[in-house]
Amino acid sequence: MLIEYDGDEAIRFRYLAKSILIQQNYKDFYIYQGKNENKIQIFIKTKELSLPQATKVLESISDKLMEKLSKKWKLLPSQNLPYEYNIATLPYKELKF
Repeated sequence: MLIEYDGDEAIRFRYLAKSILIQQNYKDFYIYQGKNENKIQIFIKTKELSLPQATKVLESISDKLMEKLSKKWKLLPSQNLPYEYNIATLPYKELKF
């Protein structure tokens, strides 16, 4: 699963997302920077999920993020997007905390 942020509060997003993922018992995730410093990609490793299950999990994480930030991210995979738009860009470098 992937959360791809592209906004002005990249550092705040990183730390907030990390906190939410840990609270929801997702300990196996990787945070990368995109082509520019404002693009953050969080890859979440999970067991195999169906598209509706993955969408539901990602939307619950997104709801928690929206409590603190305005939405400037997309969730992949998403059953709300056409198949052709469920594509992620390649990350540039891994970010450490």
